[in-house]
Amino acid sequence: MSDLRRRSWLAEARSRFLSNRLAVLGVVMIAIFFIGAISHPILMATVWDRDVYHPIYGHDSIVTELTVVETVTDPATEIDVMNARLKDPFAAPGDVVKDIALPEAFTLAHPLGVDNLGRDVLSMVLAAAAPSFVVGLSAAITTAIVGVIVATAGAYFRRGTDAVLTQISDALLVLPAPLLMVILGAGPLRDYITPIVFGVLYGVVSGAGAAAIVLRSQALTILSRPFIDAARVAGAGAKEIILNHLLPHLVPVAALYMLLGVSGAIVADGFVSFLGFSDTRLNWGTIIFFALSLPPSNSDGIPWEALGSAAAAITLFSAAFYLVGLGVRDIARPRNN
Repeated sequence: MSDLRRRSWLAEARSRFLSNRLAVLGVVMIAIFFIGAISHPILMATVWDRDVYHPIYGHDSIVTELTVVETVTDPATEIDVMNARLKDPFAAPGDVVKDIALPEAFTLAHPLGVDNLGRDVLSMVLAAAAPSFVVGLSAAITTAIVGVIVATAGAYFRRGTDAVLTQISDALLVLPAPLLMVILGAGPLRDYITPIVFGVLYGVVSGAGAAAIVLRSQALTILSRPFIDAARVAGAGAKEIILNHLLPHLVPVAALYMLLGVSGAIVADGFVSFLGFSDTRLNWGTIIFFALSLPPSNSDGIPWEALGSAAAAITLFSAAFYLVGLGVRDIARPRNN
């Protein structure tokens, strides 16, 4: 591709992408998440007190001692037997139990509230953004590379190579990546499933599966065009045809599946972490896991602030990459004049 044609293609691609308002919205959303991810360590080092805002060990709660009585006359210092036994099953009248009072939610100190352990939800959500970016980017890159390699090898060399790769793609297509991650996480490999390993494994399954099937179909269409025959007649070998004629046409479609792979990987990561089958110390899935599994420290029960914030983060982060994928789809789709 000449420099003039490349500049023309880039200008048209930019125009198509910017004309898609949803894609632009997706870019803005990703930028907001990125700013949040890099701002967390800055806030921890400058403004936030580590004892209060550390996403794992911090807490902002007040521990009080209450005397167990049959009938409560002073709620500030007493607690009835029934409620006391929710905190200590063996509590009896005259005993002293400890109660944790959590700060109010949606204040300047805690805009998104706190969880059952008194940890700031905003700090947890921001801290979990960085591992999510690692999962998403590693899944995206792996999906594109594996998908292009499998599709190109199968479409160009055909025969036995194509048959074997097609069977592998079909098998991976019916094996959901989240289910595979749960199987791996439940076994001896659990301690090795870090964010980058999770993203790479997801990318291999996604790239060799659904992405490879679509890219192979696209590659077969390209290889059947007259300019490929002309290149062969001119003496072009397999390397030249693949690098100069096939890959440039596959890259836009691969980029689309790369972005869609991010959405799938983030949802899968949250699902696997929610089940406790991940080595990641903190991500949005583990926030949901802790919100539903930790015993309530007060009478409010489930901390909906933590649960809702983490679920919203997964949804919005995945949706952002999906929206960007719509813009890339417009670039990859031929436009009829």
